[in-house]
Amino acid sequence: MTLWEGMGNPILLSLDVEEFDLPREYGLDIDDAKALEVSRRGLVKVMALIDRLDITVTCFTTAHFASNYPSLIKDISRRHEIACHGYTHSDHSSTNIYMAKAILEEIISKGVVGYRHPRLGAVATKTLTESGFLYDSSVNPTWLPGRYMNLNMRRLPFRDGELWVLPISVTPLVRFPLFWLSFKGLPMGYYKALTAWTIKWDGYLNIYFHPWEFEDLSDLRVPFMIKKPSGDALLKRLGEFLLWLKGNGDFMNMGRYLEEVKR
Repeated sequence: MTLWEGMGNPILLSLDVEEFDLPREYGLDIDDAKALEVSRRGLVKVMALIDRLDITVTCFTTAHFASNYPSLIKDISRRHEIACHGYTHSDHSSTNIYMAKAILEEIISKGVVGYRHPRLGAVATKTLTESGFLYDSSVNPTWLPGRYMNLNMRRLPFRDGELWVLPISVTPLVRFPLFWLSFKGLPMGYYKALTAWTIKWDGYLNIYFHPWEFEDLSDLRVPFMIKKPSGDALLKRLGEFLLWLKGNGDFMNMGRYLEEVKR
């Protein structure tokens, strides 16, 4: 099998649908209305691309965002999976997880079985299982200075009691992260090669982005690696990558993937 083959491998693409609170990490003030609207505009753009390419995704959504745009989230839920991303993106506690799940389920009129903690923080398995979740995708099994040190975590899906854990993809051996920052920062040829290596080795790919990335962030005083590229330039880059990725596996949401694994 060549490096670029891999038909039938599950491709788990997800979006962290959250209010755009990232500027606050760098001491920049952004009011709640603007933080929500930046993400809404980006979400509309990226979902139009995803639907045009006829692929399916999982949207890890904060209850705060969904409560402000219930019609948009309900519409997305007709083709894609809605999962939980906490009550607000700035709330890193686990106390509101059950409430967030209930709000999302009321908006989309169906069950919510997946969870991802804001900023990929750790959350107790017992908290998630008692809240009724079937899987967690909060683990990035790599080292990100200042964020987390997860080099001891397993790279591939595993059971933690009754909960399935679906780690975000990193490369074999060196555990180079394939998340949104590396997609923005690496030349496309390098990123494709790392992705293809991971798919061939693991038979599985789990990567994610944020809707706010697809709005123009060039005027913000945030690190260059976050805002370049952004907006339409990043959307075009994503479209080219997803077209290539369609030839290397099968897109499916995480809920469907879990159903396949449990058979």
